[in-house]
Amino acid sequence: MSKQIEAYYKHSYANEKPVEHEWTAGTANPELVNLVYDQTIKEGSNILEIGCGLGAESVFLAVRGMNMTSVDISQDAINTAESIAKAYQVDVDWRVGDILKMELPEHSFDVITDQGCFHHLTDEERPLYLQQIKKFLKPGGMFLLRCFSDKIPGGPQPRRITSDELLQTFYPELKLEHMELVLSFSTDQRQYPQGWYTIWYNRD
Repeated sequence: MSKQIEAYYKHSYANEKPVEHEWTAGTANPELVNLVYDQTIKEGSNILEIGCGLGAESVFLAVRGMNMTSVDISQDAINTAESIAKAYQVDVDWRVGDILKMELPEHSFDVITDQGCFHHLTDEERPLYLQQIKKFLKPGGMFLLRCFSDKIPGGPQPRRITSDELLQTFYPELKLEHMELVLSFSTDQRQYPQGWYTIWYNRD
């Protein structure tokens, strides 16, 4: 992630209201909710959320009985997330930092989820990102990735990701279980865009 993008998010969380962030929905993504309700993601799972922002999905998962570690580059975002978790009376291990540089216990997570980090990475950062996923995810663990797709029009950031790019980044180190275009990341400027919803499993 470039310094410019990092500075943008830090400034946005520090100076704007949550409702002004076009990426903030105030709730968990329906694909994630379904994975919890159908018990694909089981109660008691150890989960890492990358780029948690204001923590809506982390809090949802904690309420549903998951053990959460949640990372974001913005201290202001984490401060807000902590207050939301407190209101729901759930514990989350909130961490401020860059996932590409972060040290966490190896092979300690049943699930790693990312809804908004990967599509900001440079080509050069993608192999390191995969390395971190492999390092932190348990053997057989699930990696849930949701990101912008090339079906979303316009703009240099977030990057528009093709299916080939996803496969080139993660295969064969991770096993692809599911890839689907879903309605996501809608705003007044982008009506009904399609983002990638993908599920991968660690082969190690």
